[in-house]
This record gives sequence, C-alpha cells and structure tokens, in this order.
Amino acid sequence: MVVIQLNITQSNQYFRLPPPNNLNPYSISLSTISDSKNLTLYSNYPTDNNTFDRHKYHKYPFVANYANDQSVNIKISSPGAYLFYYTSNNTTIHGSFVVDPILSYSNTILPLDAICILTIVPKWMPTINHWLKWFQTFRLSGYNMIHFAPLNKRGLSNSPYSINDQLSFADDLFPHALSETEKDAQLLDTINLIHSHFNIFSTTDIVWNHTSCDSDWLLDHPEAGYNLKTAPHLRSAYELDDAIVNFSGSINAPIRDINHLDQLLDLFKNTAFNDLKLYQFYVLDTKSILLDFKSAWTQASNTTSTNIAKDTTIHPTSDHTGSTNPLSTPAQILDYFKSECLTDSQTYHRFSKHINIPHAIRAIHHLAHHLSLSTSQSQIDLFARLLDELNLLFYREYDADVDIIFKQIRGRAMFLRIEGHGPRLGVVSKEAPLVDTYFTRLPKNSRTANLDPDEMMLANNGWIWNADPLINFATNQSKAYLLRQVIAWGDCVKLRYGNGPEDNPWLWKHQTEYTVKMAKIFHGVRIDNCHSTPIHVAAYLLDQARKINPNLYVYAELFSGSEQNDILFVSQLGINSLIREAMNAWDPKELSRLTHRHGGSPFGSISLPASHFPLDMLGHDIGSDYHPMDSKSEFIIQLQPSLPHALFMDCTHDNETPVQKRTAVDTLSTAAIVAMSICAVGSVKGYDEVIPKLLDIVQETKKYRLPKLNTGILKAKSILYPIHTKLATLGYSEIHVHQERDYISIHRVHPVTHDGYILIARCAFKDQQGHEAHAPIKLRNQNIKLIQCAELIINSDEPYTPAHYIHKPGETESETDYLQQPTSPLLYHPSRTSTDTASSNNPELEYCDRHGGCINGLDTTLKQSIEESWMTNVTVNGQVHSGEFETIIEIDHSKFKPGSIVLYRTWVAGCGMDSKLDIVKQIDDLQISATVGDIFPGILEQLWLSLGLQDRNVGIEIMTRLGLDMVGSATPWFLHSKWLPGLHDAVRHLLPSDINVLLYRSAPEETDTIGESTYNVPGFGTLAYCGLQGFVSVLLPVARNNNLGHAVCDNLRQGDWMIDYIINRLKKYSHFYPNIVCMTEWLQARLELVKKLPIGLKPKYFTIVIMAAYEGIKHTGLFGIHHSKIPQLDLKIQPTTLDVFAYACAMTTFQLYGSVKSTGLIPAAYPYPLASPNQDTPVMPIPGLSFPSLAAGLPHFTTQYARVWGRDVFIAIRGLFIIPGHYQAARSHLVAFGSTLKHGLLPNLLDHGNFPRYNARDAVWFWISNVIDYCYESNEGFEFLNAKIGRRFIPLRQYCEQVGDEEEQDEFIPFGDNRVFKYSSTVAEILFEILDRHAYGIHFREWNAGDHLDHAMKSEGFDINVGIDPVTGFVTGGSRWNCGTWMDKMGDYEPAGTKGVPATPRDGAPIELVGLQFRALKFVNELIQSKHSAWKWNSVTQADGQTLSFNNWQQKIQTQFERHFYIPKDGHLDSSYVIDRPDLINRRVIYKDTFGSCTPYADYQFRPNFAIAMVKAPELFDPEHARQVLLKARDVLCGPLGIKTLDPADWMYRGHYDNNNNSTDPTVAHGFNYHQGPEWVWVMGFFLRAYFYFFTQAEGHVKSEIPDHIHYIQKTLIKHKLFILNFEENPFAGLPELTNANGAVCHPSCPSQAWSTSVMIELVHDIRNFYQSQ
Repeated sequence: MVVIQLNITQSNQYFRLPPPNNLNPYSISLSTISDSKNLTLYSNYPTDNNTFDRHKYHKYPFVANYANDQSVNIKISSPGAYLFYYTSNNTTIHGSFVVDPILSYSNTILPLDAICILTIVPKWMPTINHWLKWFQTFRLSGYNMIHFAPLNKRGLSNSPYSINDQLSFADDLFPHALSETEKDAQLLDTINLIHSHFNIFSTTDIVWNHTSCDSDWLLDHPEAGYNLKTAPHLRSAYELDDAIVNFSGSINAPIRDINHLDQLLDLFKNTAFNDLKLYQFYVLDTKSILLDFKSAWTQASNTTSTNIAKDTTIHPTSDHTGSTNPLSTPAQILDYFKSECLTDSQTYHRFSKHINIPHAIRAIHHLAHHLSLSTSQSQIDLFARLLDELNLLFYREYDADVDIIFKQIRGRAMFLRIEGHGPRLGVVSKEAPLVDTYFTRLPKNSRTANLDPDEMMLANNGWIWNADPLINFATNQSKAYLLRQVIAWGDCVKLRYGNGPEDNPWLWKHQTEYTVKMAKIFHGVRIDNCHSTPIHVAAYLLDQARKINPNLYVYAELFSGSEQNDILFVSQLGINSLIREAMNAWDPKELSRLTHRHGGSPFGSISLPASHFPLDMLGHDIGSDYHPMDSKSEFIIQLQPSLPHALFMDCTHDNETPVQKRTAVDTLSTAAIVAMSICAVGSVKGYDEVIPKLLDIVQETKKYRLPKLNTGILKAKSILYPIHTKLATLGYSEIHVHQERDYISIHRVHPVTHDGYILIARCAFKDQQGHEAHAPIKLRNQNIKLIQCAELIINSDEPYTPAHYIHKPGETESETDYLQQPTSPLLYHPSRTSTDTASSNNPELEYCDRHGGCINGLDTTLKQSIEESWMTNVTVNGQVHSGEFETIIEIDHSKFKPGSIVLYRTWVAGCGMDSKLDIVKQIDDLQISATVGDIFPGILEQLWLSLGLQDRNVGIEIMTRLGLDMVGSATPWFLHSKWLPGLHDAVRHLLPSDINVLLYRSAPEETDTIGESTYNVPGFGTLAYCGLQGFVSVLLPVARNNNLGHAVCDNLRQGDWMIDYIINRLKKYSHFYPNIVCMTEWLQARLELVKKLPIGLKPKYFTIVIMAAYEGIKHTGLFGIHHSKIPQLDLKIQPTTLDVFAYACAMTTFQLYGSVKSTGLIPAAYPYPLASPNQDTPVMPIPGLSFPSLAAGLPHFTTQYARVWGRDVFIAIRGLFIIPGHYQAARSHLVAFGSTLKHGLLPNLLDHGNFPRYNARDAVWFWISNVIDYCYESNEGFEFLNAKIGRRFIPLRQYCEQVGDEEEQDEFIPFGDNRVFKYSSTVAEILFEILDRHAYGIHFREWNAGDHLDHAMKSEGFDINVGIDPVTGFVTGGSRWNCGTWMDKMGDYEPAGTKGVPATPRDGAPIELVGLQFRALKFVNELIQSKHSAWKWNSVTQADGQTLSFNNWQQKIQTQFERHFYIPKDGHLDSSYVIDRPDLINRRVIYKDTFGSCTPYADYQFRPNFAIAMVKAPELFDPEHARQVLLKARDVLCGPLGIKTLDPADWMYRGHYDNNNNSTDPTVAHGFNYHQGPEWVWVMGFFLRAYFYFFTQAEGHVKSEIPDHIHYIQKTLIKHKLFILNFEENPFAGLPELTNANGAVCHPSCPSQAWSTSVMIELVHDIRNFYQSQ
C-alpha cells in the first residue's frame, strides 16, 4: 500500500494529491516527531460512511508508537478539497489537501498534466446538431478537453459572460425551439457522445459574480444585488454616477482630444460636481452640532457641573504610547476628543457623522480642567475649535478622494474615448456616458412599482487593478465605487451573497440550481472571475456541485496578487488548475521562466518528487510501463507542500493575439513552447488559425469555420499536442529549459528511460529578434530523430475572405483531409490556392453568409517537414560504436526564421531503444528514421540490468527513496524491498572490519594505512570519510533536493576522478581485506558503465550505485552478521524513528572499529585466542596491519597511541559490541586490556601494549562492568571467567604461582622482553587481583615519570595512591595534582598559571566509581552464592592484614552510600547525613560528586556523574531521592544533546570550551573548562537511562505517570535523532563528544565519539525491553 506522507513544515500549507483508486487505495499520513503528545488531527475529510460536510470536522487521533512517533493515516477514496488542523506545542497547524478528480475515458484516466484544452465560444459555433464534425477536428488536432464559454441564455450585450438566465441554455445553440428539459437532455447527450466518440472532456464557465443587467428575475429580487437598501454605503457613489450620466447628456458630442477632455472635466467639476456637495457624506454638520452642544452645555452647567467636572472615568490614565501625560499636545487632545465623542449612524446619508453630546460635555469638562479653562465661554470655544479641527480631517479626506475620483475619470475617459488601443467611442450622451456607468437602473413598471426607491439601482460588476481578492469591493470595506476605481461592466449586475444562504435565500438557491445543473452535464467548470468571488460562496457552491459530480475538474482564472493568495483560493475551493498565460510574457527570457516554473524536475534528477509519482503504480491504468505497487507492503512517499497546478495557455479568449502583442509568426513558436511544458496546456479557438486580433466577445457576430489541413499551425499542433499528452501520461517529468537571446530550447526527458524530446524554438517578439544563433546543442552519447521542422510564413497581413476557404465547384471534401499525414519529406501547406473560388451552392459558404462570414485568420503557409530540417545541421563527433560520441545540433541562424521550431526525439545510446524502432513508433505514432548510424551496444541497458531497473518500478522506488527526509532516507532499503542484482552476494560475507573499510575510514586512518586521504571535491572541500559514507553524506542532501548544481555533481560531470578514487582505493585495500573483493567488483562493473553515460546522467547513476552499495553494506552490518540484534520491535513494519536512530548509532561500530598500521589492540605475538571457541568469526590481525581496535573518536583519536583509550572503550563496549552481537570484538578488547593489568589498574592509553599509562583510577572499574555485561549477555556467558589471559607484565607472585621470587614483579618490562606474555591468569583471577589490590592499597610512581611522559604534569602528579575507605568501603584515591577519572583535563598553559594543575582532580571517592565498585562486588557475591567453579575467593586482605569478606564489603557500601552522598532538601535533616561543610552547599536535593576530596567544595558540586552510578548500581539509591535529583538535573543540567558537566550556578561554571583559547584567564585558557560546564553526550545517555529506570521500574514509581516520563525521554531524543541523521550538518554520521552551552557546536570536539552513540544504543535497548516486557 502506498502511503503519502505530507511533509508539513509550517501552517497553511497545501498538498495536491493524486486521484484515488478504490480498488487499490492509497493513504495519506501526517507524521511528526514533535515533542507534543496526545495529538489529534481534525479534518473535514469524511470518515467511513459519512458524507462530506465542509463545516464538520472529524477526529483522527494520532497514534504514537513506542518511539513516540505520532502519525495519523487517512485512506483516500474521494476527490475534493479538504482542510485539517492539529495543535502542537501550543501552536495550531492548519493545512489542506486537494485530491485530483478521476478523468476517465476508454478504461483509463487522463492525468491533469496531460490536459490539452481548447476554448470555444458557443455562439460562434454552428448549432449543436453539427458539432461532431468540429469535435472530430479538435480531437485530431490533439485536444482532449473543451472549454465552452457559457452556453446559457445571454443578456442584452450578447456576451456569454453576461448571463440573462442561469437556468436556461441559449436558444441559438439548437436548430429548433425546445423546452428547457429538452435542451438539457440534448446538450447532455451531445457532451456524452463527444466524450465516448472522441475521448474529449467538456467543461464550461461558471459565472457566480454577476448576472446580466436585463435578467428578468432582478425585477423580483433586487436584493440579489447591491442597491442603496442592501448596500447604503454606495449612496454617494450612486449620486456621483448619476451626476456623470446627467452631465454626459449635456455634451452630445465626441471627445476631440485630451484638451477637450480636460475642458469638459473642469466644467463638470465646477458645475454638476460642485452641485453634488459630495463633501456632506464626509463631514459633520458643525452648525447644528454646535447649537445642540450649547443648549446641552448650559443645562448641564446649571445642574451637574461640579459632578461632571470631577468625573474623569472616561479619561484614560495614559495613551497608547505609555506617556504619563497623554494630553500634552494638540494632536493628543484632538485624538482624545475624537475617540470619546465621534459617532457614525452608519446610514451613509449626508451628515451621518455625529457628536455624542453627553460624551462631549464630559470630555470638555475634563479638558477644561486639564487646560485650566474656567469660564463657560472658553469651554464652549474649546468645543467649537475641536469640532472644526475634527471636521478639517474629514475635509482633507474628502479632498484626497476627489483627486482620486478625477484622476480615475480622466484615465478611463482617455482609454474609452481617445487612446488608440481603446475602443474610441463616439458621441458622449446620456445613453453613452463619458465613462462607464456604475449602476443599472431598474425600469419602473408594474413589477417594480412596490419597490423601495433605494432598490431601483444595482451596482454593476467589474474589476480593479491590483485589488485585494479577499476584500469584496462592493461592501463597506471599500470605497472603490465612489473613487471610480472599478473598471465596470455595464451589462453585468454584481451579485450580493452576504455571509451565507440566510442573508439572501433566493439567490443562494438559484445559484445552487445553476451550479448543480452545470455539474450534471459537464466534466469540469472554469470559475470565471474567481478572484472576485467570495471564497465562502464558491466553496459552498462547489460543494453542491461535487455532490452531483465528485470528479468535477475545477480550474480558474485567478489574479490574486500573490502566491499565498493563490494557495488560499486553491486549497479552500479545491481548484485543480490555475490558468497561466503565455501571452503575459514580455520577452523570451520571461517566457522561458514561465515554462520552467509551471512544473517538472531538472534533467538528470536524482530523486523523484512525489507529485510525479506514476499513477499506474497507484493502481490506475494509463498505459505506461509501470505496474501497481504490492498492496501487502507499505511504500512511503513524502509529498512536499504544493504549488497550484498550472493550465498554461498559449492564448486565452481574454488575451490579445500574437499578431497584436508580438508578431504573427510567434503563433507557432509560442504554441510549441507551451506544448512542451510539464502541466496542463491549452489554447483558444482561432489561435491555431492565426486570427489577427482578439475576438470581441460582445461585438463579434461571425462564426467559426471548420479547420482544414491548410489552416494556420494546425498541422504542427496535431503533432505537438498528442506528444504533450503522451509525455504526461508516460511520466516524462524532467525538463531542461534554456534561453539564448530569442531562442528557447526545451528538453523533456523520462526520469528512468531518459528518452525524450527536444524542442528548439525561435521566438518572434516585436523588436526582440537577435542577430546570433543559439549555441550548438551537444548531446553526449544520445541519438536523435527529427519529429518535425516547421516555419510559419505570413503571406498577407489581411484576413482571408470567406471565398478563400471554399472548394472549387464540383470538388468533394473528405471529412479527414485536413489531417492526412504528409507523404513527402518537405511539404508546403498553403492556407489557400490561387484557384480557390466561391460556390453559391456550397453549404459552408451559405453558413458563413448567413452570419456575416466566418472568423478568418491571416493568409499563411506552414512550411513543414518530418524527415529533414533546413534550419539545423546534425553532426556526430566520436565513435558511435565505442559509446563515446556526441550528437551536435547546430542552428543555421539565417534559415531558422523567427517563429520557427524544430522538434527532435532523443534517447541515450545503448538504452535498447535504438534497436527497437517499434518502441519509438509506439510512443510517437509516427514513422521516423534515425539520424545516426548503426545500432550501438547497450551501455545504459546494461546498467539498468545490473541494477534491476529493467523493471521501471524499481527505478521509481529508488528515486522516491532518495527524495525522503532524513528519517525516511535512513530507513534500510532492503528490509521490505528486493535486492539489486548481485548485491546480496557481494555483501553477505563481509566482516565488521570490511565494512569499516568500505564505508568509513577517516583521513588520518587512511594516511596511516595506505598513504592516501579523503577525496577533495573542488568548490566543496574534503569529505568526512574516504569510504562510501563520505560520498553518501554529500550525495543524500543533494539527491533529496535535486541540487544538481552542487559541486559534487559538477565534479562528476567534469571527469571520472571520483569513480577512479573509489575503485582504486578499494583495490589497494583488497590486499588486506579479501572479503571486499566481491563488493569492489560489483561497484566497478557498474561505475565503469556510469563513466560512459551522458554527463547529465552521471550524478544520478553514480548516486544510485553508491547508495545501493551503501545500503547493501549497511544491511549486512545491521542484520546480516548477527541475525538482527539491533533494536527494532517488529521487522515486518516500517521502522520507527527510534529504530532508525538505533541503526544510525549501531553503524558507528563500523565507523570506529578497524585496523591501522601505527597501533592496534594487542601485538600479533599474543599467544592466546582473542575470540571464544564458540564464536564463528575469530578476531585475527589483518595481514600487514594489526588487530582491529575501537577508536575513541573521529577524526582526532584514530592512530598511534591516541587511538585506543581504556575508559572510552569500556564505556562503549556494551552498546557498540555486546548489544549488537559483536561478541568477538567485545571479547578481544576485554582480553587485550586485561592482559595489561599492572598495579591492580588498567591503562587509559593502551598504546598497543607498548607503553601503556596507568593514571586512570576508573578504567579498571569500567572494565569489570564490561566483564559482567559480557558474561550475562554474550553467547560465551560465564565461561569467559575461565578464559586465559596472557600477562603483558609480570604479576605479583601471590596472584600467579608460576612467578618466581626473583622476577621483577609489577615493574615495566620492554615489549621485546621474552617474559612478555610468559605468564597468564584467568579472567576470574584478574578480577580478584583487582579487588584484592584495591583493598590492600595501591601506591606507585608512574614508570618513566617526567616531561617525556607528560609535559604538563607536576612531579607530585605522577604519584598514584588508591585504596578503600575503612569506614565506608568506598574506593578512594588521587590527589590535588592528578586526575584519575574521566574528567581528566590537565592544565598546561603557563601564562594563565594552569600548567600542572588539574581542572577537576576529583580525588577522594567519585560517586560513579563507588557505583561501579558496588556492581563488581554484587557480581562477585553472586558468583560465590552460585558456587561458580571459576571463582575461588571469599574475601580480600587489607593493608593491616585484616580480611574483608566480599559480602561485608558490599553491605558496608550499601549502608553508607546515601548517608555520605545525599544532600537533603532541608538543613535540619543534615544530621542524618555526613555534611561536614554545610557552608559549601550551593544546591540541595543533589548527590555529591565526590566524597573526601582534599578540596572540600568539590564534594558539594552538582555534576551529572551520579547518573552513571544510578545505572550501574541502582540499589544504592533511595528511589524517591533518586527521582528528586533526576528532576533537579533535568531542569538544571540537561542541554539539547548533552548534559552540563557542572551546575550553571557554580562559580566555576564556564559553558564554552575552546582548546585554542590563549588568554590569561585560568578558568578557560587552553580549554581548562573542558569539564566545567560543556555538555557531554555520553553522560546524557546515562542520565536518560537512569531517568527511565527510576520513573518506570524502580520501587515507588507512579504507574500512571510512566507515559509522561517516557514522553520526556523521547522528546529529548528528537535532537539526537536529527543530529545523527543530518548528514549535511554532520557528515561524520555520529554523535559528538560534547557541545558547548545549550547545544552550541564545539568545534574541537570529535563529531563522532564512541561512547556517545554506545550509551544511546543502551538506552534504546532499555526502552525496547521495557515495551517487550509490557
């Protein structure tokens, strides 16, 4: 089942959806990883068994999975327009989707892009009984849809758009008088016949805005219009209009010139206009108001003056500016007076503005007090003055409006009476006023006798330049009628709908009947004047229409002024297409821009936009090579917000023709350019015949003539439009539009087969014909065939006479002679012949004569060929048979005349098409021959076969996947899809180290191993990795956005360096990694074919090959090696975002685990196996390299001694190795580090075992924790405790009986010494040795202490002391001068005084070490209790000789932990805890970071390390205390990705780390604050794990609150998901080591750190296990 995800990025977005298929339905899905919860979608899309009601919203609850991905699915079965909304994060998101109608014919459907529409005006057609012959010509000319101008009964102007009776069709459509029912039936039968015989759909205009001024029903229903009763605000406009009409009656003469016009306007202004006293509609009647005020004032002063004077309740305390004295200026006083006193009766009569006298009295009293006016006269004078000042504002408004009025009258009069491009009307009279009349006056008769006089005039409709379409200019929101801004249609009355049917019941009912009638008969409607139609009116009427005809195709002319308004109309009304006009282009550049804008993807697109997803794959049968998707599996398509679909017209019935706007010959070039567009296209009847001017919809009385073969451009169009339809039907969705001077070339291409059509057209704009030709068009490795070459020749500038169309006497005319195929290579199609004569008995002549003649085009000749081009020369450079050639189309500028076109068929050599001319014929329905020589072997066909793309669906599926968002594109390809040929065999034997080489390898690793580095893309930079991930990180964002201009695409087009780099690199590695040979060969076989492709296709196929290989290798890493150990609850469904996140984190295992030359895990001489005998894949050194090892982070920690860090490895082992099932890798690291045990400690820097350094107190405890994890979770289990580990150094004799007394126990011995690995211990023995030595106490000075070991450390820092506290049992140690935990920043900058000073020594007992220690003791006691054979000890020996049982040791820690680490909320409870320095407490309800530090304040610092202890030893914590502290940390410490390493309230907090800081500030110099605030990701993982446990499982948790707490964790992980999946921002595809404050990028940090992703895998593992247990 196909699921279309709507990619909602903001509110008010619109999505266009394909037509539904009820047999194989698709669903739409709205998905979000929003941090909101319990989302519900509300939509008026009807639920099952419900009918559509625009105002009824249904609840569609979002369903949240265990990852908190919230989605809602709606199965789509009905076309139409639908709205939805939901609320997320207190923001309501609104949106809409419009489902395309199903335009069915001949058992198939017509995609909207395939529409070829022709506008005809029915009154110029013959009667309906003669239509079929016309429609046959329309069909054979390539048209598949007809737009009828309104067929309804016309009004007195005879315009089809001035409808007299909406419910009656015009009588002149029919040969005989018929009843309305008979007319309806005959028209319906004819429309159905046209559809069934010719596969032509019929549409008509629907006119809702106005009715004819002589509509009979206006006499009974004047309320349907805007009159002075329904719209009293128009009174002033009407009086002005009346004055103009009456003044015009006094002229009775034509306007001679502009001076004459100005004289008349001056006369009008000084007489009739002045007499009008229009200002009275603006101003106050000051005289009467002043008299009323004086009277009221005198009365009020005698009775309530004292009280009024003190009444300040109406006075605001301050003005809107916040001023403390709001009446300090005259303007403020006037504003106050106006706001308090002015009223408007809204009657819109003269002097309708008034002053509220009581309010005025109170206001004047207040102002008088404020202004210290004590006398009554002064107070009255104040009122009079304010009254005049207020009136002055209204006079100014009036004066400004009068200026506009006269400018509008003058401009309109100039157009109508004087200007050459206007109608140049004659005598000005009352019947023909100076300018358009704005009102229709109803006649006085018996039917209107009882009407109110204010109902006798109705506002005419019209339009306004640049009007806001959301404002009805006939309402009181606009003064357009008064200001004369409306370009009125005097024959049309504007209709008044109000806010709903209740406001005008009769009109709504009438228009509903009209709309439903049109929907019953026609397949679609064109909304006339849509921008002036109130949206709520159109929405209601369309809803009624769709009840009758759900598949109604709706299109419109819409001049809304903005794309935003376009989308508003389209989404609310369900407009399927908006008319766009080629004639609006003012030059070739603009025409090319329009062509490109109206649809399509760039040529060579890597991904396929969802808007071009083939309808066949959705289950519709449209005859393409695609087949329906498997309905049993889910296939995701992501749909981006849509732009309105375009219906691109070469010319409309409203446009001036090319003859008028450009030149006559431009008719052909514009038609061809439009036909090549990726959208619906169309024309108007007469354009193809090259009529010389716009046909006057009102005045024209002639009739159309039936087109013949020799008419205008019809023959060219009969080729162009069928090709357009088939290009849309078969999915040719890619386009390249190029403009050079007056040439435009357009290449339409199929996204999978890459065959196409290329048009070269030379525009013929007036005075814009260039002197240079289009540059040669070079098509690499592409063949071409000529489809047509055509030139339009104008024989005469005069239209033909009817005689030019008539056959000679006695000559018979075939019904189809005008569409016969040319039979010679070069044909001239004259529009007439010199022998044409009239025939008195010819029926067409009689038909023309009866109607004053036919509508005729210019005398033209179409010079056309389908076999040779005289305008272009085609040459081939190179060897066709070798696959390296170039087809060059050169333009002969002298012969390529303006207005001419050449159209070629194109295809890539080697695609198989050149050997199958029947395929070409099938597509074109034309017999055409090749322009290049013999058939070339199929390079592209070979590539298709090698990738499985011979099944066209596969190509579409891959391109669709490449267009998915970050989450979608990270979903493994082959979970639910077939493998590409040979890929599974190429990847199935890969080992982790092979995957490391194939996908990753940072620059230092590559240099270290084979002496190379990452690939450098000129103009972009070096890639993150040398392996495929480096390319994928760049290619995926490029593919997602089809950013073919990216530098990586340029590099691919310019040469094969990238391909050679990939293959040569892998060949070098094949010596070390033989398992990658198959993958190398698979890649090479396909990339060698890519090299030979046309350069425009190389980025696409390079991406497909690389992505397929990448996905295959990734699949093996995630699922193939260990049978899907990666967390996903159900592999049968689409992965959740949490699954995808886990996959991404799990892949970092392969990023970080590999071999280099300079270092390794353990020397090759190690005598024992690193892998367990029962593990399938042994860990062996790579010949010439070393044992694979885990790098701490990329790219900084990759080679030599800095690669393998003990602490980092141990924190990462469980997540990166044990949980995914890489047990052998986990074991090898445990063994390698275990072999280096010395002094009871393990090194933090392994250095291949050469010079390990023992300055970490915590590493050994993390190692023990890993041993425990390995025993419990690996397939080796507890047998691991018996495994032998060779000892790199000589252990103490008490732990290894073989050691002689003379041996240098616990001392450093060089690697070449023969005693290296001489002795061995079991894992259990090593574990005991660690515990026993800690109990006894560890005291030593580091070997080789001094500057050569650590240049920054003071001498005291090399002294290591570790033991256990006798009271608490806590492991303790360290000093002020060293840092033995993970917070190990050592100051090294003398100018700041930090050299040798640890930033965070954390001496004493760090809380996480105590937790790790407790876990170790608990494990040992479990071994003792179970009597495991590997464990032989019950106690340890302390320095004083006393023994301490493991059980007592564990219990001692258990009883002392809370008491020594917890700081209670209330100080009076301190006595129950060890609070030695309450004065150092900065924050309560926390766990101390350390206990017993030599710097006491460090104990009381709030750091996140407690979370590590909570995860490792939750039993130590009081659950309620733990939850309180976790909540405190959530609020105080947590950042977006990481957790703050120090409380922001701490005086030492510094949140921004910069290792290059060379200041003298000791707190930050040289990154001294590494752990003093910056936010670390791995500790955040431990915090989330602890949070998850204590709030969902620990004793005392509240079950009902579990969803809220899980939601918090999922909300937090959103940032991590988006970070690791965003290859554009994070090309290393990992999680960073740390961030600066509030998630800011920390540039010195490793972008991919082992422990950061490891802990997240553990967290996902916890969540998965929890849900499985539920």
